[in-house]
Amino acid sequence: MSPKTHNLFSLFIMEKAFWFNSWELEGHYTSFHRKDIHPYIVKHLPPFSLEGKSVFVPLCGKSIDMLYFSHFAQRVVGVELIEKAVLQFFDENQRPYKRFGNRFVSGNLTIFCCDLFSLTTEDLGPIDIVYDRASLVALPHPMRMRYLQTLEQLTPVGALTFLNTVEYAPTLPSPPFSISPGDVSTYFPNYVIDHVESPILPNHGMVRKFNLSFLIEHGFLMRKLYNSPVHIDVEELAEAV
Repeated sequence: MSPKTHNLFSLFIMEKAFWFNSWELEGHYTSFHRKDIHPYIVKHLPPFSLEGKSVFVPLCGKSIDMLYFSHFAQRVVGVELIEKAVLQFFDENQRPYKRFGNRFVSGNLTIFCCDLFSLTTEDLGPIDIVYDRASLVALPHPMRMRYLQTLEQLTPVGALTFLNTVEYAPTLPSPPFSISPGDVSTYFPNYVIDHVESPILPNHGMVRKFNLSFLIEHGFLMRKLYNSPVHIDVEELAEAV
């Protein structure tokens, strides 16, 4: 194994261990999980916009936003590494499912329990909408670039993405990471980006917990215009391991 490949592999292992531990401990370790449907999607992805569409939810956890999508969209596909989160989703929402290998299927909803980076376009099928509420912000920068590279490969030209990020100061060394509108423009140069939400949230729990000077919860509606390669900085990757 080359040093570059070894560094990438090591970083993947560390990230996987972090999320396995988080779901095992739960409590504040999984505070990113919302117990309600996010108001941004009701506003910006209303029922009529989902008719006949296929929605992809990367790093989906046990998000009940998937229930909203499955009610109005033709097809919903999630991917989640941690089996405990997948099983909790079906149990807590009283949804029967059938398991086929790493696929959990319940009506028009399928959750792949696997590494996102192992998925192919053949696994997913056609995708019209990508919903990223807490995925991009969950990953440190080197892994974030790998995530963006994977999305670029899985997402067709013309697809719509709804992206939710938080921006705050001072920045923290752990998720959710601060991602600004400028960062989003850099990460998605081949998208037309509509910055639809940017409320300042002075009473957010993170503001109190980490004594932040501000926190903004951004929402972006983005349309992919053309395919574009994503560059991964190998030197940065080596420094991160």
